[in-house]
Amino acid sequence: MIKFLEKYLITNWWIPILLFGISMLHFIFAPMLTGSGFGFYLLAIFSGILLISAVVQFFKGRIFIGLFQIAFIAVPLLFLGLVTYVFVGFVGQLESIGNNQLAYDSIQPLIEEKTDLVIPDDYEVWENTIQHTEGAIDSDYSLELTLVYNDWDEAAIMRQIHYHSELESEKGVWKKYNDGYDFIHHNNEINRAEPFYFKVDTVLNEITLNLSHL
Repeated sequence: MIKFLEKYLITNWWIPILLFGISMLHFIFAPMLTGSGFGFYLLAIFSGILLISAVVQFFKGRIFIGLFQIAFIAVPLLFLGLVTYVFVGFVGQLESIGNNQLAYDSIQPLIEEKTDLVIPDDYEVWENTIQHTEGAIDSDYSLELTLVYNDWDEAAIMRQIHYHSELESEKGVWKKYNDGYDFIHHNNEINRAEPFYFKVDTVLNEITLNLSHL
């Protein structure tokens, strides 16, 4: 048994790669044809076999072959992970639009993406509506979002605003007013596609985001 494994997993190092490639194709295309989830287990088994073969290659001094096998595992799996991540995010956006609300777990990332401001976890959502823009084509919509934060979180928010006010950001600048701070976004390519209004009201403890996706 040991000689058999050594022959087909070490000496013939291309065999684990071939098996991994076949299992990857089976994992991608088999569910479309059969609806079976067996491809995942097959992929996991042959990924493990290929990884073991790569480790043995390192011990045998075949560094180049071991690195090639590792790369053969890593590249498609990373690509598959990236595709899955993008797909899940896209589905989440579609669900948000379909429900006429922004998904709760998308609120903080969206605000940070637009302004670099990391809002506290403990907040209340007073308004969260998505409306399709009148006369728009495809997935154009407008978002109106109002959050209320706690008094004890204001110091942390202010520290971030003061810190970012001293930096030259490509996203925009903070302007102080009597009732709080407005974030004035730059007219760059991204913001021309998604212009928005963002305000931190320190009197009412409100955070307001109005965004249009064009």
